[in-house]
Amino acid sequence: RPSSIHRPRPLVFAQRRVCTMGKREAVAASDPALDALQKELVAVKAKHAQAKVVKAKPGEPNFPFPIKVHVPIPAPPAASAFDVSTIQLTLTVSGRECAPDNIDADVAPSDEIPAAVAEAVSASLQETWRTQLAKAREAGGPPAWLLVQTTDFVHAKFPILLQLRPECVETYQGCDDQGATLRRFMLTEPPAPAEEAAESDSGSDEESGEGEEDEEAQAFWEEQERRKAEAARLKAIKDAQEAEARRQEVERLREKGVDVDGEKRASRKEQEEQRNRKRGQGNRLSKTAPRASKFAGDGSALARGEEEKKKNKASGKK
Repeated sequence: RPSSIHRPRPLVFAQRRVCTMGKREAVAASDPALDALQKELVAVKAKHAQAKVVKAKPGEPNFPFPIKVHVPIPAPPAASAFDVSTIQLTLTVSGRECAPDNIDADVAPSDEIPAAVAEAVSASLQETWRTQLAKAREAGGPPAWLLVQTTDFVHAKFPILLQLRPECVETYQGCDDQGATLRRFMLTEPPAPAEEAAESDSGSDEESGEGEEDEEAQAFWEEQERRKAEAARLKAIKDAQEAEARRQEVERLREKGVDVDGEKRASRKEQEEQRNRKRGQGNRLSKTAPRASKFAGDGSALARGEEEKKKNKASGKK
């Protein structure tokens, strides 16, 4: 007799598996903030191939938090005048609740970005990120951690963020790829603080220094506008050259007898003239029907005319 001890086990296993999946679905459904965070992490990695996500190790308190996202933000074309190629951004989520207190933004200093500038950029990004997250919470709707929006903000405001410490921005004359001379910017450590007496005596000098910084900033944006205008001019020249090359190619084909124009379409005036010439053709202008269409049976006018002709002919009348 076969034993029945092992028969119920697959059913029990299946029941346990169903119960486990039910718990997972319940957890996912009861924690929309965690689900939204997972989706945004995937979106960041999809948009930035070099992004890395680091989570806490299993067994640590508050696992899997903190979650850190390291995203290198490359310099956009608008920041090509700066000697900074990348901003190393780190976004940290320290708790499950989608709240401003659970997020932090940090920019790592490097050979291109001094610590003072990195600290200023970090503080500005953190304040902006928390403010936007608080506004999103007040507006209601599903949880949103704004990870992708923060990385987009850094990329869009790249040159502005680098100038948060104007005293750390130095200018020098450089060359672009075409060899043209232009003003470039590099970031340095802030100057050493002067003595209090010297600072009090040089109040007017500081004001003039601020004026010089404003002039440098204005010169920077003027240079950006000049470069845009130059790019537009070069594009217009390129378009004109391409148009001239196409025209010469058409002329060369015409000389060889190639029909490059195709079937010529009549103008509106020519079409109107054609309609006027065709007007009235095929339409009978007489009010009476044509002779061939008259009734020719017995008693008809045509039959009476034929009979009259026969009588006249028989009587010798013309």
